[in-house]
Amino acid sequence: MKEKVGAKVNLSLAVTGKRGGLHTLDMRVCSVSLYDTAEIIGGDGARFEWASVPQGFVKEMFEPRLNEIYSALKAKFGGDFRFRFRKGIPSGAGLGGSSALAAAMAKLWTRGTGKSADDGFLLSLGSDVPYMYRGGEARVTGCGESVERRPFVARKVLVAFPEGGVDTAKAYALYDDMAAQGTLPEREGEFFNDLCAPAVRLNPDVARVKNMLSECGAERVVMSGSGSAVCAFFGIEEESFARGVYLRASAEARCVLADTIP
Repeated sequence: MKEKVGAKVNLSLAVTGKRGGLHTLDMRVCSVSLYDTAEIIGGDGARFEWASVPQGFVKEMFEPRLNEIYSALKAKFGGDFRFRFRKGIPSGAGLGGSSALAAAMAKLWTRGTGKSADDGFLLSLGSDVPYMYRGGEARVTGCGESVERRPFVARKVLVAFPEGGVDTAKAYALYDDMAAQGTLPEREGEFFNDLCAPAVRLNPDVARVKNMLSECGAERVVMSGSGSAVCAFFGIEEESFARGVYLRASAEARCVLADTIP
């Protein structure tokens, strides 16, 4: 059995408050054709095998989280499985890369045991997991527990990767500081991200890449999640234009031209 989960990209992200020490959000998100894949395999040996990983990915730093997910799934549903992973979503980019394999494992585990996972349990695996488990176009609110499906919109999405990532905890802490000081910029248009300003302070290359995409002709440009990936959105009728922007942008940063997926 095999499951693949697409990357999550933000069309917008508003920080709406705090609850229980966690920030609450109101986000518009969609899935794109950049995947993490999990497969149940037979035989004896380690719980996890890695078939492929992105450049710079250190699986030893990621496996403790996967072991926690594994233990939670086994305690909840019973069963015992071995997994082979193909990781295509970079971590530290704001694309759900720390939650995609958790969602894929949960899908496989419930299929393998004939049981179902409720939203409360999925949320316990990570704030992005309830959405990543479903995917598609959605509005996500609260601490990730409310996922409202929206009609699918076919788009081309150019995902550009600045040099270096953004530490999520530091981005939220800096957001709080900037909010208290009244130094957060005003939101502009429907494509915005409240975490972009703190992310730029932590990694100035986010601003360079964001400006570069605009200079290449992209109009709907927004950082995803807590960064550092920056996305440009194009209507499906703009595919030729999107490819032109991709070619120009690829000379300045590592880029992927992806499709939205239902």
